[in-house]
Amino acid sequence: MEFDKNKIKTKIAISKILEENDIVMENKMQKIFKAIATAIIGISLSTGVVFAGVKVYEKIWKEPQKAEFSNEITEEAKKENMSEEEAKRTATDTLNKYGINSNIIKTDNYKMSPTSDIIVYAFTTEDNHSIEIHGQTGEWRGIYKKSSSEELNEKNEKYMTAEQAKEIANKYYKKFGFKDGEYEIVDIVSNHSSGKNKVDPGNYMRVVYYKKYGEALNPYESIMITTEAYNMDMCAFNVKRIPFENNEIVKTEQEAVDIVLKEDKKVETSKVKDVKTKLMIVKMNADAYDRLKDKDNYYKSIYTSDAKNYYKVDNRIRNAWVVVLTYDDNFENDTKKRYTQGQYSYFVDCTTGEIIGGHMMDFTTNGFLDAPYTS
Repeated sequence: MEFDKNKIKTKIAISKILEENDIVMENKMQKIFKAIATAIIGISLSTGVVFAGVKVYEKIWKEPQKAEFSNEITEEAKKENMSEEEAKRTATDTLNKYGINSNIIKTDNYKMSPTSDIIVYAFTTEDNHSIEIHGQTGEWRGIYKKSSSEELNEKNEKYMTAEQAKEIANKYYKKFGFKDGEYEIVDIVSNHSSGKNKVDPGNYMRVVYYKKYGEALNPYESIMITTEAYNMDMCAFNVKRIPFENNEIVKTEQEAVDIVLKEDKKVETSKVKDVKTKLMIVKMNADAYDRLKDKDNYYKSIYTSDAKNYYKVDNRIRNAWVVVLTYDDNFENDTKKRYTQGQYSYFVDCTTGEIIGGHMMDFTTNGFLDAPYTS
């Protein structure tokens, strides 16, 4: 059989052309698919629409603005709060609800803090009860029973135990509408406590509750009930209501440490000799921001209030990794400096990875029970 060489050459040429066309088309399709994928990601980022496999978390940290330190209630602050008359009606309704004399004979107003615009309305009744109303939420934040001058002279002669205080506190906890299991007692403090983990009998006892979220406790949703031995009754019931956002735990412990070590190099020159971490519920603050902006002034403000910067920060309560750095310092025998500058605690948001606050010392041991006293 005789082969036609010209036909064979033609077939080979055609085959090469088809192969080259396939390669060109494949490259074109890859470019098209790449462009489509890029467009989808761009759309998800710009519109907030999240496609399968891509999740974008909204940043929560905003650069804080400096706040003026003043106890004066301005006209602007009044506009952001309910009127005194509205607050008085709320106070009267609340006292009536709990069977307390609501005949108000005195009114006092003050700012919740010198850097806040929140007004607290305080009302006193004819039988020496008083109540405080939050000017923006309208919720009551404190109910008190004041003593007469005759009672005050005898108060320091009687004592009560922690168990007696707990029994009285639980009675008022239920009376004021809080549910069983909603909060948990975390601390009982006597005005005569002595020794670690010991609660001695006292004239006054303070019982502290935190709101429960499964195994977690939010110290910024807290109740403090103060009881007195003189008449075996409550003398103060304080409530803090800053809700926990219970944000998703996305960032790992190691990621939080890496974030902090990188950030700390912008501030601290001392070598880090120890790192400690703890998953905690924290309140966002401007402490780490202030230290970053002007470290020298930050530490100077410990000793003089004139140097302190005040900031307005959103009241947000979040899950965070608290990363405590201990520095290899050269303070020698200066224990005061070692106490204030030997450590620093960073708050790393568990969802976004942002640094949302900090604390001058080891927050994992010092911060938890201080929380009820913050605004």
